[in-house]
Amino acid sequence: MKKQSDALISIWNRIWKSNLALFKAIVLTLVITSVIPNESIYAGAIVQDGGVIKGNVKDASGEVIIGATVVVKGTTIGTITDVDGNYTLTNVPTGATIVFSFIGMKTQEIPQSGKAVINVTLENESIGLDEVVAIGYGVVKKSDLTGSVASVKSEDIAANPTSNALETLQGRVSGIDLTQSSGKAGAGVSIQMRGERSLNASNAPLVMVDGVAYGSTVDINPSDIESIEVLKDASSTAIYGSRGANGVILITTKKGKEGKAKVSLNAYYSFNNLKTMPEFMNASQYADLKREVARANGIWNSTSDDINALGSQQIEYLNAGYSADWFDLVLQDGYTQNYELAMRGNNEKTNYSLSFGIQDQQGLLKTADHYNRYSGRLSVDHKLSKNIKVGASVVYTYKDQDDRNASFWNISKYEPIAKPFNDDGSINLYPIADRSDVLSPLADNVDGAVINNTTSNRFFGIGYFDWTIVDNLFFKSTIGIDQSNSTNGYFNSEQTTTTAEAYSESGATLKSSRGLTWENTLNYNLDLSDKHNFNFLAGTSTIANHSEEYTLYGRNQPLDMLQNYALETATDNVQISSELTENQLASFFGRVNYKFDERFLLTATVRADGSSVLAEGNKWGYFPSVAAGWRINQERWMADMSAISNLKLRVSWGQSGQSGIDPYSTQASLGNTTYAWTEGNSETGAYGYYPSTISNPDLKWETTTVFDVGVDFGLLNNRISGSVDFYKSVTSDILMPRLLPSTSGFSSVMQNIGETEGTGIDATISTLNVKGNDFQWSTDMNFAWNQNEITKLSDGVTQDVGNSWFVGEAISVYYDYDKIGIWQTEEADQAAAMDDSNPGEIKVRDVDGDGEISDEDRVVYNRSPKVTLGMTNRFSYKNFDLSFFVYGRFGHTIKYQYYDAWRPGSQENDPDVNYWTPENPTNDFPRPISGSVNYKSTLQLTKGDFFKVKDITFAYNLPQSILGRWGISRLKFYMTLKNHFVFSGLDNYDPERGGSISYPLTKQTVFGVNFEF
Repeated sequence: MKKQSDALISIWNRIWKSNLALFKAIVLTLVITSVIPNESIYAGAIVQDGGVIKGNVKDASGEVIIGATVVVKGTTIGTITDVDGNYTLTNVPTGATIVFSFIGMKTQEIPQSGKAVINVTLENESIGLDEVVAIGYGVVKKSDLTGSVASVKSEDIAANPTSNALETLQGRVSGIDLTQSSGKAGAGVSIQMRGERSLNASNAPLVMVDGVAYGSTVDINPSDIESIEVLKDASSTAIYGSRGANGVILITTKKGKEGKAKVSLNAYYSFNNLKTMPEFMNASQYADLKREVARANGIWNSTSDDINALGSQQIEYLNAGYSADWFDLVLQDGYTQNYELAMRGNNEKTNYSLSFGIQDQQGLLKTADHYNRYSGRLSVDHKLSKNIKVGASVVYTYKDQDDRNASFWNISKYEPIAKPFNDDGSINLYPIADRSDVLSPLADNVDGAVINNTTSNRFFGIGYFDWTIVDNLFFKSTIGIDQSNSTNGYFNSEQTTTTAEAYSESGATLKSSRGLTWENTLNYNLDLSDKHNFNFLAGTSTIANHSEEYTLYGRNQPLDMLQNYALETATDNVQISSELTENQLASFFGRVNYKFDERFLLTATVRADGSSVLAEGNKWGYFPSVAAGWRINQERWMADMSAISNLKLRVSWGQSGQSGIDPYSTQASLGNTTYAWTEGNSETGAYGYYPSTISNPDLKWETTTVFDVGVDFGLLNNRISGSVDFYKSVTSDILMPRLLPSTSGFSSVMQNIGETEGTGIDATISTLNVKGNDFQWSTDMNFAWNQNEITKLSDGVTQDVGNSWFVGEAISVYYDYDKIGIWQTEEADQAAAMDDSNPGEIKVRDVDGDGEISDEDRVVYNRSPKVTLGMTNRFSYKNFDLSFFVYGRFGHTIKYQYYDAWRPGSQENDPDVNYWTPENPTNDFPRPISGSVNYKSTLQLTKGDFFKVKDITFAYNLPQSILGRWGISRLKFYMTLKNHFVFSGLDNYDPERGGSISYPLTKQTVFGVNFEF
């Protein structure tokens, strides 16, 4: 077996050494021109009376290393090895320490000790195994993990120009399904981990920043983030109890590091445009559509009958050549500019990190589609004494966003036979031919006509006290405050698309929320011998949330200049409402980690959560988990298998829960209604109240049980590494509404009555394909398959059509007929017999085969992808870097809003599609007719599968031989293409958007710079 493993290593070495040989000729010529051998790099004051050190650097096989970094520790004196692996340092201070480093190899520090020659052999580094990753309330070496945990490091986060650092997880962490909610400026993301579980509660994971819940809108500067850990199985999430049912994402921010203070800048500018927008009809195409509608009704045969198909003004506009492209008139190219400046440092007692960020986004809609974000962060850690440390981190974010009324969906409906501008160039308020009831969308562009502004600020602060009571016994107390306020003020004058000259309106919504978190933990490390290692954790957590909302609205203020202020002056339809919501969660938790002989790992966790949203007697839930790991490669009988550098088997079981209902859901509530009666000669109105919901004090926790089996592996000194996980989850006692008979006076009541199951596979593999002195190539790939189903509804019910819930089917589905084509002329008799259809109408599948179409012929379409995958390739040659990231989602159906726009019988524009006529017997779209189209909803049900090249980044790093003279440690320029190449069954549309065209995703071309000194 040892011979086989040695053979594998030999083959691998031959492969990458042959790559070296291929580049050797280039290296010998190009390296000499870019490397300055035998010459030091200076920055700052140089010690003039220092000595000279020479030497050679090789790898473990005896090959010289070209381009290895050799520096004097604590200074900027340094150089890199030449084509023969030699180096020379001059002006080396007496007693200095020399640091040798190269990518993929262990860094070595060697004291000078009066030596004039230092030769070094660098050893290959075991990639990843000794990394420390964050877990709940602590950290652990990656090799000691028993749960399913993925990690993304700072260099990968900062390399992705984005406004939300969570986007970095898309396609890079298996089991994560993340999509952008829209292409709108400041839009958020939608994220799920290992599929859906709950029918009624949220399926989004818990997102934590430095141990305190933050939410999915992570507006912290990406360059401020040290790492993101994703906890996927119940073993790793159970420590968070009810909050971890859908997985946990831990974000750790950067702190000051040892050494002199460093200043860094991350800046980029992005050009955003909409090059992939599905086509709608122009005036000529729209006129032909209306003629075909009239022909189907028997009132049009030729253009001489146009008056029967088109209005008189439409004919006039067509003859004059008027054809309005409303998208062209309303849209523009957008941009994003982002600047992040940070300073970090450390001394013996204090480390600090100070950063600022500015982001400015201009959307694609002309006027008022704008988003600004300003943020600042300060983190300070200070040692009060040898065993006491305190610290605080504060993030402040201010946002200012202007929206406009018109969405892409609304704009698409405007008929193209139109005259947008008057002859004098002014806006034609009623541009649509023969339509005096449709106001131009350009009316909203008039300065001051529309205001929709939202401002918000958020203070997110964390403070902690860390006390080492005795050796290996640590106490930590953390308090977090999350305070946010937002104000949305809006105004629409009479001449806007919203009010259509009927009235003016204005209003405001004020929201305020506050979250308080206080947690205390006690950690104890116990080593009984070299073989028995324990870690004990005990803790408490208290969380309180408070939110208020106030809404004001009115019509017809006396002056437009008042906008959304002085709302008390509104003369009509004045409305005021307010709302208060509070909830609390108290928790106790504990965990034991045990390691035996570096081979066997065991983790046991339990958490008790008490939620205020549940009734007395059911407030508390208890969530245990246990996990075990076997590091097989540490077994003695594996010693001869040198090709296997890591092999670990993991098994875990655990439970977590959700109290996924709104506060006060266990209590009955009242609704109000207006009564009117006549008193004398006038009508009088008053409010009356009635029971609107029924109470249920028996509501209890929704519980998810997860079983996970995983394998972590590494081959050829971890040149190939990865993991594979199989999991199964069962969610029971699901909180969902149960339908009630109308005689009860209520439509439904919330109960614990449902059950779902989910199974899946997560797989990740990373390879270091080529590791030469100048050229490196690495690949990261991940794959996830997930399938979920509803296994139980209430009292033997097998389907709830209103909510699209069906036992035996996926949690999120569409329920509709199956379009199989268009009835053709020769099928007239069959169409009439099947469902009274005519040639040119939609043909749907007769599922039950009874010869007619009924409700029972509807089928289920899965909305969630069964497969997601991603792959990132990184290439570097000397100072040049190239990476490309591909991403795909498969096995799901979307509702494509573009196809839903097919409404030929209405007075709206239509998509430019291939529709049926007697002369064009297509099976794509039905014949245009007036009135409703039978089974029209089936047109929009479309495969959502896609594969895209999400990012392509090309970067250039200025060489240290230049930067060192200026005291700069890093300067990188890069260009990124985002969303430029999409492959799917849909033309001119990115299916990641999910079918909506209200604000499609944009293509971005990004130019950026990273700078540090």
